[in-house]
Amino acid sequence: MVIKVLDKAGAIKTDYDGTIYVTVDNDSKATVPYADDGYTFKSADQGTITFSKGLSFTKEGKMKVTVIDAENDNLEGVASVTVTTSSDTTTVTKETVTITSPDNNSEIPGDSVNVTGATKKNSKIQIWLNGKQVGESQTSEDGTFIHELTNLDQEQNVLQVKLLDGTDTNIGESAKISFKISAGGPIFNTLTIKEGKKVTTGTLLNVEISAEAKLKEVTATLGESTGTFTETTDGVYNGTLTAPSATGSFQISVSLTNDLGKITIKEVAETIETTELPSLFKNIKSEVIAKKVIFTFGLETEPADLAKFKFQYGTDSGALTKESITFEKEKILTKSGSFSWYLQDLDPQTKYFRILGLDKAGKELSKMRASDIFEVDLSLAAASSCMVSNISWLQVTAGDGTTILSWDSAPDATSGYNVYK
Repeated sequence: MVIKVLDKAGAIKTDYDGTIYVTVDNDSKATVPYADDGYTFKSADQGTITFSKGLSFTKEGKMKVTVIDAENDNLEGVASVTVTTSSDTTTVTKETVTITSPDNNSEIPGDSVNVTGATKKNSKIQIWLNGKQVGESQTSEDGTFIHELTNLDQEQNVLQVKLLDGTDTNIGESAKISFKISAGGPIFNTLTIKEGKKVTTGTLLNVEISAEAKLKEVTATLGESTGTFTETTDGVYNGTLTAPSATGSFQISVSLTNDLGKITIKEVAETIETTELPSLFKNIKSEVIAKKVIFTFGLETEPADLAKFKFQYGTDSGALTKESITFEKEKILTKSGSFSWYLQDLDPQTKYFRILGLDKAGKELSKMRASDIFEVDLSLAAASSCMVSNISWLQVTAGDGTTILSWDSAPDATSGYNVYK
């Protein structure tokens, strides 16, 4: 008697793990398999079970055989059987053959696989692959068997094991098992970025990779950032990568290595897009007084780890070689809510500046973009060191785009002054 569990579409439900009972109408003395406790499906059954013994009748006539689920009365199957008396006393029974590995509809990471299972002890079995016999073996004292298939070169495969008696007659065969082989390396499934696929430059990304379980090494690379991942649960690996400092579209590649040294490389496991951090600096102003420049500026928002600022400056916008670090931000905060800092004794040729945010350790904040480079004209700050005939105490002040020159009046300047730049 063969019992198959079907879904609503009529396909075999391979993951069924319920318990069934067999009943017979019109023959109260009939013998049914597993009459006391019922039969519970195992994963190896794949939704189909064959009872070669256990069902027998005690009288002739039309019998109704019913299979019911132990917990769901609405799940049942019915078959009608007509029982007659036969003079032929020969009874042919089929032995049960079960394949325990590989699993049905599984994927094998390589070109070889061990076929394992169980059937009648000390018996001859044949291994059939894709309709052809590819091997032969003998079951052990406890009925188990193992046979290695090597050099598999077909992606999709169907496996079956047949049991033979002493005359090489087929007395049982397993259900057909389907499996797929990969290109030889571990299996990659998916890559997920918890921060999403669109991030700002320099963002630390928390990455999760789904792949074959128990791998020797799993790494991922994004630009110049490479991370080694740790298996947190079976087949799930977690790690971090840093987004590139440049803007644009970037690909993440993944490398998987198993214990056999076989490697799978997924060149484009995922693609991210990086965008520039918005500048938080606003209202940057400068005032030039003699040999000193006073800067004031504000922020749109303050990062939680912001502690102080750094000014970078130089004579070339591409080479800001000098720097000055401020006091803690609370100490340079003015009553108006802006920050103020000054630089003195600057080379008059210095004209390019920018401001950066720092944490308590003095490290630049990766999530706080530096201000745009801005220019300040310091040439007039050298006025106090100039010698002009009959003019003394020459001074200059500058602010908000306006420069004011002042000097002591000259008694002989009866017609005014000429100013040259």
